[in-house]
Amino acid sequence: MGIEQGRTASRRDILIGLKQLMLSASALSLSPLCLGSNDIEAMQLKRLDTHTGLLLVQVCRLLFPHQGLSDQVYLDVVRDIESDMAADNRVDRLVKGAPEILHAKAGGNWMEAATEKQLESLSLLQGSELFGYLRNRTLESLYRNPVVWELVGYEGSSIEHGGYLNRGFDDIDWLD
Repeated sequence: MGIEQGRTASRRDILIGLKQLMLSASALSLSPLCLGSNDIEAMQLKRLDTHTGLLLVQVCRLLFPHQGLSDQVYLDVVRDIESDMAADNRVDRLVKGAPEILHAKAGGNWMEAATEKQLESLSLLQGSELFGYLRNRTLESLYRNPVVWELVGYEGSSIEHGGYLNRGFDDIDWLD
């Protein structure tokens, strides 16, 4: 993304740039991946090898970074990805090809690359079927997890409590 010479930045250009900067900054502030091959093996994944499982955990963390969120929560996302792989051959082929694609974009072993290089490699995949699938699956799986709800302050559904008018409609104390 760049502004053509002679053209002034629009509000949209500035917002897009800020969004990318914030995403990169939050991803860079993440602690290093703490999982090891034993953690992945303990999950007893059937379709993914240890390397691919660890790679997917890191991809999920970079797509939706949350400081204070354990790798185990991202590992749950990988379980959901593996479930999708079992149900859909297209997803199976797509995900199994992810390491090769990411290594190529990084110009070497993506997992050993610096976080900045990992982010750059992921950004090169935007618009691809692989990126779309991983982004959407991580989004859905991650924010369905009650552990994440607690971290972001979501109290859960209000339907069984009479809806949001009776529970939480004006509780937005962080918006002051």
